[in-house]
Amino acid sequence: MTDSALDVAARIARGDSTAIDELEVCLARIRQHNGDINAVVTLDETGARAAARAADARRAAGGALPPLLGVPMTVKDAFATAGLRTTASHPPLAHYVPATDATVVARLRAAGAVLVGKTNLPELAATPQCWSPLFGPTLNPWDTRLTPGGSSGGSAAAVAMGFSYIDPGSDIGGSIRIPAAYCGVAGLKATENRIPRTGHIPHLPGGRRSVRHLLSFGALAPAVADLQTALAVLAGPDGLDVEVPSVPIQAVTPPARPLRIAWWDEFGDLPLCQRTRAALARTVATLQAAGCVVERRCPEGFDVRKAWQAYGWIAGTEIGLGMPALARRLLAVMGRFVTRDQAVAHAFVQGLALDAQRYSRALNMRDRQLRALEGLLKSWDCWLCPVASTVAGPQGELVWWRRPPDIVVDDARLPFVEGAIGMVTPFSLTGSPVVVLPAGVEDGLPVGLQFVGRRWQDEALLATCADIERVLGARPVPPRALTTDRWI
Repeated sequence: MTDSALDVAARIARGDSTAIDELEVCLARIRQHNGDINAVVTLDETGARAAARAADARRAAGGALPPLLGVPMTVKDAFATAGLRTTASHPPLAHYVPATDATVVARLRAAGAVLVGKTNLPELAATPQCWSPLFGPTLNPWDTRLTPGGSSGGSAAAVAMGFSYIDPGSDIGGSIRIPAAYCGVAGLKATENRIPRTGHIPHLPGGRRSVRHLLSFGALAPAVADLQTALAVLAGPDGLDVEVPSVPIQAVTPPARPLRIAWWDEFGDLPLCQRTRAALARTVATLQAAGCVVERRCPEGFDVRKAWQAYGWIAGTEIGLGMPALARRLLAVMGRFVTRDQAVAHAFVQGLALDAQRYSRALNMRDRQLRALEGLLKSWDCWLCPVASTVAGPQGELVWWRRPPDIVVDDARLPFVEGAIGMVTPFSLTGSPVVVLPAGVEDGLPVGLQFVGRRWQDEALLATCADIERVLGARPVPPRALTTDRWI
């Protein structure tokens, strides 16, 4: 198992290591491997060394230490970093240098984390691949012929390779969960509006905000304990994002009973590849053998197709409101070629019409799906589901004027959008907290599964997932990473 962020912080706090030594280990890994996978696109060695020396000075001075003192972190290039290039892989922002940090960056720095650099993403975090028009593709650290997923593909690849120990993520349609699953790391998508979006691109700097639903924030890290710390650091109002309520971090007492885990594997007509199906079956069996109550259940009234439709309508409307009118109309015209079997994409194109009645209908559909899911989770600690139909697939550049390639699942072919995000968008729609955990390696590739919890009960979900992580065992490490020192 690799070190976790908290392992590093504990070594520094005990005096067994220093922040500068821990940073140099990560920089050595970046020098050795980043050329192969292109996860870190802006490196700040000078700033990182200065921050690491300051962390060591703080430790030497004594007194209470912040929870992530000296821990190397990377930051998805969608988050503003003061004095350091922030592009969101958007060519007009190629030379944009913000004056202030995004809230999540400021909070991680205040918690002692040392910023090493920025990680790659697709343009404006818009696709579940990781192909940047500025920096090119990030490649999967397990197999460089494959995608790491997106949009937080650079983040997941960096954490998987030990370039850093934590990277904040954003997720509107699986952007934390898919890369975590494809790269074999842990990921948290917190409850919608639990973590402020201040300083995240999109929206463009100085632009108006149009997306009011679906988008959540969180982190990618080696272990659940790191995600628990990240939530405690990142959550809560910042005085700028007015939709973030004051919900204090809750202490969770483990229940004096076995864990109750519902699971499900049917999302419309989306198939599961053999690797994913095998990992899911093994996970269910392992949890049952450990004494957990595990049953195949679906919330009464939960309709995946309705969820896809509502998600597409809301996403199309809110994203469309933030687009230039000409670009939106052009995309809507091109969308006439999107067939109804492409359920999510078809609904998204319909949403671009900015029909208020349709938008209101979608929000009411969202309410029904949320009630159904919350109803199930009153009796179960979490709902276990696949993240995607398949493990990481071929890398490819996605452009709006060309239909993306189908996703191949064993002998079946799926429309790209549905195959990539059809199993994650229902929980973007409901705004539920979700944790992704690695569930082993099948034929050389990691498989991740998602664990869904009740809204605003992120702490309880993370506590449940910490127990599940202990049952499932150590997370997998990409073979190429094992050629680097300091893996245990």
